[in-house]
Amino acid sequence: MSAACATGPTYQAAETSEFTQANYSAVDKLVAATAVPIAKSAPLLVATMVNIDSLNQSSRFGRLISEQIATRLTQLGHGVVEMKLRNDVYIREGTGELLLSRDVRTLSKNHNVQVVVVGNYAVAAGYAYLTLKMVTVTDNRVVAAVNYLLPLTENNKALLMQPRE
Repeated sequence: MSAACATGPTYQAAETSEFTQANYSAVDKLVAATAVPIAKSAPLLVATMVNIDSLNQSSRFGRLISEQIATRLTQLGHGVVEMKLRNDVYIREGTGELLLSRDVRTLSKNHNVQVVVVGNYAVAAGYAYLTLKMVTVTDNRVVAAVNYLLPLTENNKALLMQPRE
């Protein structure tokens, strides 16, 4: 079988993943749309993307997108606090870092955090609809927001499936 006839995942396709590029592009737009200056030197937090129908639930899909959001913000020079190393954030096994409002105030004081990046997703027939927001921790004001869609490819459907216990 020649390379031209090969089907399925490839290293080249993985390197230029449309999934990753869509998430990076959303972060780029979020940062560009920020209504107040956000100092790159100031730490920020990225919460796990949650299911809009159940804000205390996520999935591998939501957790992976949150990781890519944090990665892109880091690449852009922002100081992202790695919450997996924290013991004062509510981490539900199999869900991710869910920021409860009482935790945000404590974390923001401990780390001098200006904003928190939060988001949710809704799954429809052919797409997942996503919303990202930058929210100030002092007054819960949304200072930037972006909506985007990801197609429900076989990979995305697999990420949305709950793992069997």
